[in-house]
Amino acid sequence: MKFKIILVLIFVFIFTSISKSQFAYGDNWLNNPLGFEPLKLHTSMGIILPAAAVGILLLTTKNNNTLNNKLSLYNEASFSFGYKYPNTFLPQYNVGVNYFLRDFMSVGAEFSLTYFSDDFNKTTGISIRPFARFYPVNNKNWKLYFESGGGLIYTFTDFPKPTDQDGRNGLSLNGITKYGIGGEFNLSSKTSLSFGVKHLHISNGNTKGVERNPSHDSNGFTFGINHNF
Repeated sequence: MKFKIILVLIFVFIFTSISKSQFAYGDNWLNNPLGFEPLKLHTSMGIILPAAAVGILLLTTKNNNTLNNKLSLYNEASFSFGYKYPNTFLPQYNVGVNYFLRDFMSVGAEFSLTYFSDDFNKTTGISIRPFARFYPVNNKNWKLYFESGGGLIYTFTDFPKPTDQDGRNGLSLNGITKYGIGGEFNLSSKTSLSFGVKHLHISNGNTKGVERNPSHDSNGFTFGINHNF
């Protein structure tokens, strides 16, 4: 109960801070609601902050030895729409594992196959992304969670390519971060359907300088099926 109260207070703080926060160029709170200083979950903070939260909660909460269905496997389709020029469309296929550490918290890893499509980019990427999920609702019928995580993505050609508005050329190896909210509806003790809305960010952190880091940001939705072991 205390954790749920704290989570509500965090979300109240976040969304009341949006009006006076600084976003990346081209972003606003509708595009990227958690992309403001100092949170910036669309950058490396998308994995640093969740990892820190998991560590703190493991140290400050008790293990539940009666927790069932700790490990699950999911298959998921995702469609993401870039809100910056050239408005890249990203269909994704995701497969992942999710493991509950507490009844309100889990960690996992997601493997993705992504296709990038716009007037300048036609390429495919493969990625791996560890993540953490926090559940304000987790009962026998349904779950509600917040997720954030980050990893690496490799594309078969450099991404993003130069456009008629931005002459910079990206790299083949980039960082990928994703955060959002999702829900699961249990069909049985072993199977559930899932859905979510998520923000996706791809960039290389200026590893070759800002002139090689045009970056990508998009929002989209996911749906899939989970199997509990």
